[in-house]
Amino acid sequence: MAYRKRTLRTMSPTARKVARLIGELDSVSRRLKNLIPDLQTLDFESRALKAAKAGRLPREQEDLPDILTYESTGIGRP
Repeated sequence: MAYRKRTLRTMSPTARKVARLIGELDSVSRRLKNLIPDLQTLDFESRALKAAKAGRLPREQEDLPDILTYESTGIGRP
């Protein structure tokens, strides 16, 4: 929870520092929570690429790693 400037002014310097640290902690935890979907996508893509390199994908799914790694990330094909 963010504190208003007016509320921070009435606090002691130590309490003000703690309140700012709490706000920073909330911000960091929110940013980490927002990264979870990206990490799940990357994990899925890396597993698909690893499986393709090991030759475990059926013939009709050979393009799956290319679709996942190049088109979804915007990286150009080699």
